[in-house]
This record gives sequence, structure tokens and C-alpha cells, in this order.
Amino acid sequence: MQDIEVYIREPVIKRVLGWLKSELGELQEVTDEKVKARPNNKVRKFRAVEQSPTIPILINQEAEGSAYTCIWFNAANTPWETDAECARAAYKAFSLPVYCDPGKEYSGQDEFLRIDEKGEQVVELKGGQLGKV
Repeated sequence: MQDIEVYIREPVIKRVLGWLKSELGELQEVTDEKVKARPNNKVRKFRAVEQSPTIPILINQEAEGSAYTCIWFNAANTPWETDAECARAAYKAFSLPVYCDPGKEYSGQDEFLRIDEKGEQVVELKGGQLGKV
């Protein structure tokens, strides 16, 4: 099963949810007591219920302690074939930097595709931290 994961420099959850609704339709929040119980929790789970089958979505604000929001679509039936396609759509919607897996041809664990106002480039993250290249 293929999943999609992108990191958007967007701290406003309402904007992220608005974009997701425009791409996938109605979202339903999923209650997860284990996730909810964490102090200062910035993780939320949703399902895109208009998709068949529904698409599980995990949103992690401040991913890895950064200013980036991680969106993980745990399904193969997203509107995007690759992480890069999703990242391009997110950049188009937000005009803010987006990171994602650059594809199978890149094997480095700290290599990411960065999309921003300068275009697309594969970068190696310093210390594995988003936003630091």
C-alpha cells in the first residue's frame, strides 16, 4: 500500500483543514484516546468520508518540533500518485514551503524534495530537521 506524506510550513490548522476539504470532501475527526492523552497534543486524526474507501489522515502540527505541519494520508486512493504531486498541490494552495519524500530514485534518509518560491529541489536536511538545509 502506498501512502502520502507532506510537511507544510503552515501552523494554522483551519487553513490545513480547509485545503483538505477542498481536495477530499467532508472530513470526520477520529477520537483516539491514546493520542488525546498526550500533554500539549498537536496530533489529530481524520477520515475523508466522501472517498471510497475512506482515507485515514493524521495531522501533526509542529512536526518533529518544527514550524511544519505533517499530513499523512494512510491510503493508496488519494488524488495524488506520489508525495511530490501532493506537495505541489499543497504549495499551490498555500504558497509556503513544502517538503516531501523525493521519490524512489533517492535513497538518503535526510533527502527531501523542497518546493518553495525558488522552485523544486532535492535537499539534504541538516541534522534531519525540517527547514534546515
